[in-house]
Amino acid sequence: MIMLKKWIVLFLATAFTLAACHSPVYNQTEGNIADVKIKSADVRKKADNKVKPTPPLLVKQGLYVDTTPISIKRRPGWLSNHIVIRGDKLPFSYYSQLIAAGANKNVLTKYQVGLDPASTVSINYSGTISGALDLLAAKSGYVYSVTNSAVYWQAFITRTFDVAFMPGDSDYLVGKKSGAGAGASTSQQGSTAQVSNYTTSDTSDSEYSNLSGKISIWKDIKETVSQMLSPDGKLTVSQSSTAITVRDRPTNVQLVGQYIYNLNSNLSKQVLVKVQVLEVNLSNAYNYGIDWSIITNAFHNSSFQINADYGTPVAITALGATGGTLGTPSFGTIRANDKIPSYQILLKALNQQGKASVVSEPRVLCLNNQVGVVRIVKSEGYVASIQNTAQPGTASDTNTVTSQVTPGMLITGLTLYILPKILNDRVYLSVNADLSTNNGFGRFGPTNSEIQLPNVTEKHFNQRSMIKSGDTLILSGFKQLANTTGAAQFLTSQALGGKAAQQVNSETVVLITPIILNGTA
Repeated sequence: MIMLKKWIVLFLATAFTLAACHSPVYNQTEGNIADVKIKSADVRKKADNKVKPTPPLLVKQGLYVDTTPISIKRRPGWLSNHIVIRGDKLPFSYYSQLIAAGANKNVLTKYQVGLDPASTVSINYSGTISGALDLLAAKSGYVYSVTNSAVYWQAFITRTFDVAFMPGDSDYLVGKKSGAGAGASTSQQGSTAQVSNYTTSDTSDSEYSNLSGKISIWKDIKETVSQMLSPDGKLTVSQSSTAITVRDRPTNVQLVGQYIYNLNSNLSKQVLVKVQVLEVNLSNAYNYGIDWSIITNAFHNSSFQINADYGTPVAITALGATGGTLGTPSFGTIRANDKIPSYQILLKALNQQGKASVVSEPRVLCLNNQVGVVRIVKSEGYVASIQNTAQPGTASDTNTVTSQVTPGMLITGLTLYILPKILNDRVYLSVNADLSTNNGFGRFGPTNSEIQLPNVTEKHFNQRSMIKSGDTLILSGFKQLANTTGAAQFLTSQALGGKAAQQVNSETVVLITPIILNGTA
C-alpha cells in the first residue's frame, strides 16, 4: 500500500506539471517569443539587403544629361591666334617670348623663381597659341597659367593631399602574448576569462601564437614619397591635419598624387564581418561529435555548396554568386525561389543531431588592415580571500577578531579580434577568439572564512585563412562534456523524491562571414 501511495503521489505531481505547461499563460508566452523571432528575422533580412552590391550596369529611363562640370571662366581671345614655331635645341625663353609676341604685343611673360629659362627645347609646331603653350609645357616639364595680359611659367608647384588615416600610429596584437596564460590577472588580447587574484598553472603557458605589428602610415608615406621627388622637391607631413604637402616639378607632383589616390582607395576599403556563435547540445546518439555528413547532405538541394576537407566542412559558398553575398540568396546570381539563408539550413541539420541555438550574433565593420574587436562579456564578483586578524582587548574583554574580505572579479564571455586584408574579391582573415563560461564557484575553507574558487571553461583559437567575400567560414571542434547529478525531495521526504544523473555533450560552432562593401569609407 505504501508503494502504491507513493506512485499515486508521483503521478499526480507529474499530471499537475504537464497541465501547467499547457496553461494559457505559457501558450501566450510561447506565442510572444515566436512573434519576436519572426520580427527579428525580417529586420535582419532588410539590413542585409542594404549592403547589396551595386550592379556593374545601371539602366535609367529618360533623357541623358551630361553632368561633367564646365568652366564658365572666359579665356583670352588671343589663345586662338595661329602661330608657327620651328626650332632645334633653342632656349626656353626664346619660345616663350615668341609665343607672347604672336599672341599680342601687350602680353607679358613671367617666370617663377628657380625656373631655368636657358634650358634647351626642340619644337616644330603649327597651330593655335593655346596648343603651342601646351606643347612647350610638355617639352620643358613646366606649367603655365594665363591671365588677360600675362603668361606665368612655373617650374615648381605645391599641392596638398589628404590621407585617409587617423593621426598617429596603430599597434595591434592578435593572439596570445608570450608568457600570458589563461589565468592572467591583467587584461590582454587573447585572454577573455580574466580572473583577479586567481592564478592557474598551465604547461602551455610558454607556448604562444600571435600576429603583432605596428602600422605607421605616416612613416611609410614619408619614405615612399621621398623616393618620388626630384632633388629639389620638398615634402611636409602633417599628422594634425592628416595631410601631406608636396612642392616639386609638376610631373613629380602628379606621380605623388596618383600614389596618394591609390593609397586612400586601399585604406578606405571596408569589410562587414558577421559572426554567429552556435551552441549544439548533442543527443546520446552523437557522443563522438557532430556528424558532418548529415550537414553535407542537407545542402545538396539548396543554392549553396559546402566545401569539405577530410570530411569536415570549412566554408559555405553560394552557387552562382558573383561576390557580395551575405549567406542569403538575395546577394549574387542565385535562384529566386530559394529564400532560405545558409545558416538556417545549417541549424536545421544540426537540430537533427540535438538542440542547436544561436548564442551570439555580433557584427563588426572593419577597415582594411585595421583590427576590429567584438567583446560580449559578463562580470561576476566573488570572495577571493578572507583574512582574519585577532586584536587584543582590555583585561576584562576578550580578543576582537576582524575580517578583511578581498573581492575578485570574474569576466567571461566572447572576445573576438579580427584583422582583415582585402585583395580583389577575397578577404584574408586573422581571427583570434576566446570563449569562456563560468561553471560555478567552488567553496573552500572553514565556515567563517570560506572563499570561492571559480571554475572556468575556456575555448581559444587563432585562425588565419583566406575566404571569398560573402562565403561563410566554419570553425568547429570546440567540444565540452559535463556530467551532473542531483537529488530531489517531495514534501520534505527523500523517499518521495528521486535521484538523477545527466551527461551533457555540447559543441560550439563559429560561423564567420566577411562581406566587402562597395565604395569607400
